[in-house]
Amino acid sequence: MSLLGKKWVIKNESEELTIIAKLLKNRGIDSPEKAELFFNGTMDDLHDPNLLKEVSKAVDRIKKAIQNKEKIMIFGDYDVDGVTATAVMYDFLKKVEADVHYTLPNRENDGYGLKDYFIRQFKEQNIDLIITVDCGTSNFKEIELANELGIDVVVTDHHSMPKKLPNACAIVNPQRPDCEYPNKEICGASLAYKIVTILANDLWNEEQAKTYLDHQLGIVALGIVADCMALTGENRIMVREGAKRLNEGKHASILALLKEANLPTDNITSTTIGFQIGPRINAAGRIDDPLHAFELLIGNLEKATKLNELNAERREYTQQYVKEAVAEIEQMESIPNIIVLKNKAWRSGLLGLIASGVADRFHRPTIAMQERETEFVASMRSVDNFDITGAVREAAGELFSAFGGHVMAGGFTLPKENINEFLDRVEKAGESNIDPNDFVGSLPIDCEIKPDELNFETCHKINRLEPFGAENPQPNLLIKNVKILKLRSVGSNAEHLQFPIQHGDQTIGAIAFRFGQHLDKIDPAKPHDLVCNLEINEWNGRKKLQLRVVDLKPSE
Repeated sequence: MSLLGKKWVIKNESEELTIIAKLLKNRGIDSPEKAELFFNGTMDDLHDPNLLKEVSKAVDRIKKAIQNKEKIMIFGDYDVDGVTATAVMYDFLKKVEADVHYTLPNRENDGYGLKDYFIRQFKEQNIDLIITVDCGTSNFKEIELANELGIDVVVTDHHSMPKKLPNACAIVNPQRPDCEYPNKEICGASLAYKIVTILANDLWNEEQAKTYLDHQLGIVALGIVADCMALTGENRIMVREGAKRLNEGKHASILALLKEANLPTDNITSTTIGFQIGPRINAAGRIDDPLHAFELLIGNLEKATKLNELNAERREYTQQYVKEAVAEIEQMESIPNIIVLKNKAWRSGLLGLIASGVADRFHRPTIAMQERETEFVASMRSVDNFDITGAVREAAGELFSAFGGHVMAGGFTLPKENINEFLDRVEKAGESNIDPNDFVGSLPIDCEIKPDELNFETCHKINRLEPFGAENPQPNLLIKNVKILKLRSVGSNAEHLQFPIQHGDQTIGAIAFRFGQHLDKIDPAKPHDLVCNLEINEWNGRKKLQLRVVDLKPSE
């Protein structure tokens, strides 16, 4: 067993293929046509947005509202995808001089999705049209109320479909069974962008539309990566092009955020988005108000300081809560197939991070709940592609007052009187749908890398696979029988490990983030096998190969 308790699974052990050929085959790139799209796909290869079911109805209603100066309310969500989707839709409508307004729910006070009181508030504001972004598909009752009050609703969403759809003017959701749009892994920001694409080409000349849409890709890329969409096909193209726009400095808000955090602004990748930019934007909605993040994206650069402060606070709370959750589970007689935890003190905005931390530690789908006066709010996280949203919806769908999500993640609001019934049903669903032996905590490894392949040329070739993310992860490479030299802890709290390794005739630096707690478990006198990512570390103009350690164990 490895240091992290993982079972290592090597995906490609071919002796004939080059390392790059192995990586491509592991990702399903097995033909010249697929390789051409993967490496050289352009904006012309994106799917036609008109393939989205009911998108023409949505566009016509929005154009009518623009032309008649009706009051439009964009209603979004508090995570990165919801905030960026709101920014994409709002920015365009402002530029065409629509009478447009925005509302982002507060996670702690409002929870996910539309609520009756929002609809009544919009009526008082004389709103004529609500456009939901990244939500709305499950808001049956709220949209009925809007209809009764004379407010039209256009839903744009990408979450899983309930059995009963609301009576909206249009429901644009690629998850609809009757939707022919090929990319089912589209996020809320991408969907908003698709609708804006049609509107821009209808309302502007070709050059003006192209220039504007090209610029907005930087914001769309944030939503795609942060919402863990598959970085294949058109998602890959939009993230790659979006990262270029960010590196070109076309989004002052993102540059301000990175500068405030003392992070580089000249090499923004999907990794930068996923681990640096995304968490800072998300921090606003998690522990404060998502409007801080939204206002940054639409031009208030002073909000960069606030988001960095909130992210530091978010990190501290998360570490504390996960530690509490782990301690609670370790006291259980046995670990249930679906772990359910509840705590009054937990902040609702951090429930997803708690559930994710527990799921990673115990290799079980996990539900983390915050107990309130009359209800529970919860986030769900899964492992090994088990459909947690589908399983919980099937077992207890009618018990919730709000529900939504994807295969690997979801959330809900549960009236307090339903808690015992819910716990009973989830326990039974876990027993009937899950074999705990399926969740062994496996670590997928692309392939072994030989000593003569550890060079800059290989690293540059691997970097051509960027952007990395869901379904195109940064390659995990196995290096066998290395000698660990000068093992030491680093970081303000000694939370990381750093050491050079000797492999063949080479000595290469290695960094193991968040491995500090394992320092005493590693015996440098023994040879080790490493799973790592191959990177280039640049400092003061000098470039060196570096191994980012994913896991390690003594060599057999």
